[in-house]
Amino acid sequence: MEEFYGKVPRTRRGWYDWIDTNWFLVLLGGATVFLTLATIYQFSQHPFYVNKDSALFQHAGWYIGQGAELYVDIWDLKPPLIYAVTTVLAVLSFGNMELLHLLSVAVAVATIVGGVTLVGVITHRLTNDGFASVVAGASTFVVTSTYMFPFAGIRPKYFAFLCGATALLMAIDDRPFLSGVAAAMGAGFWQMGGLLAFLVVGMALQRSGWRAAGRTVAGGVTVATLTVLPFVLTGNAIPLFVEVVLAPIYGVIRYTIPGRLLRTVIELGPGVALIPLGVYGWGRAAVADYDEYWWVAVGGGLYLLQVFLEFQGAIEMILVLMFLALGVGVLVAETSTPSRQSLVAVCILLLVATSFHWNEAATTPFKDAVEEEYEDWDVANYESLPEDPDGWPSMQTIYWEKRQPEYCHYRLGHKQKYFEQETGGTLVKETCGQWPYDEPAGEWFLGGLSPV
Repeated sequence: MEEFYGKVPRTRRGWYDWIDTNWFLVLLGGATVFLTLATIYQFSQHPFYVNKDSALFQHAGWYIGQGAELYVDIWDLKPPLIYAVTTVLAVLSFGNMELLHLLSVAVAVATIVGGVTLVGVITHRLTNDGFASVVAGASTFVVTSTYMFPFAGIRPKYFAFLCGATALLMAIDDRPFLSGVAAAMGAGFWQMGGLLAFLVVGMALQRSGWRAAGRTVAGGVTVATLTVLPFVLTGNAIPLFVEVVLAPIYGVIRYTIPGRLLRTVIELGPGVALIPLGVYGWGRAAVADYDEYWWVAVGGGLYLLQVFLEFQGAIEMILVLMFLALGVGVLVAETSTPSRQSLVAVCILLLVATSFHWNEAATTPFKDAVEEEYEDWDVANYESLPEDPDGWPSMQTIYWEKRQPEYCHYRLGHKQKYFEQETGGTLVKETCGQWPYDEPAGEWFLGGLSPV
């Protein structure tokens, strides 16, 4: 015991050096403990609560095992890889929906832990600074939903985060084929992950030339082919395209610029300060070594613009959060002294704590005031939407009762309702994925490719 206590750091500099040396274990262990405790707490407060989106993903995994066809019997605009995961989990749960939910929660926690840890690993590859790597990983917890929401079930954005971080790590490790594979998998979970595919191709081109860029593309094409081929072979390529490509284009919601900015403040609270901090880190990095760090600023800037394309909650920022965390990590590494590095770390911890209070406290007067101001600037997502079918059960009811819905539209999200409305469809139909235009699909594609 005396030998153990003799190894415990006694000074701030001693703690700094210990974290710098043991950064990987500190980050992996800290993220695992933090996320696990947060999930246990949330689960204890809301036993077996399942978010409606997670209920769809998990139910569909079970439903596919009963013979349902994705995008035909199940309408959804998310790419198919999340359903590959939930189908496997459904098999492992032997049809028990409680066990399926527990497995989904465990996978969600593990996925976030993996993504957070890889943010630290990327930072260490770039800076060789263990303390900065831990701070970068910790920065991801400034967004409260990163650790407070996995208890509600599985989400494809968690996997896009993990795959995106893996793609960036493989790119800076000069493993272009695997980088392309990981980036394409990220897009296979969430369309927004597709930006990373272009980014890692650019990284490969800049670092190693055209041959490496070609290998990156080859990795992406391999994954895309393996993902799409089953739908082609089963005659469901059109439903896949209609729901995963066309529907999201129709589904972009309306907003005002002030309203969207206020919504960002509502979702992040004090954590919004992470944005200028991370952006400043991008700038410092680009000035210090543009060839090494350009992609951090470019990728982060592109994903910041996503806020004005798709933003229905803080979890939508999971990919820009990754780049902001890298910016913070580089900023810490570029800071001249350990005391100043520690000051940045303390700022991040304060942001984590105050953001938690902002989102979870019983009374938040300032947040209430911002929400009132937001109401003045907010506009309806869509001008009109069709009504839900009478007596249609909630997504949670469909999940827990293992129902096999009569209609393929059973999640009844706003985007799918708007898509059917705008394309002359109906919510009351047994199968989905029909081509929505009078012009045949082949002619439509060829017309889009024609220069005239």
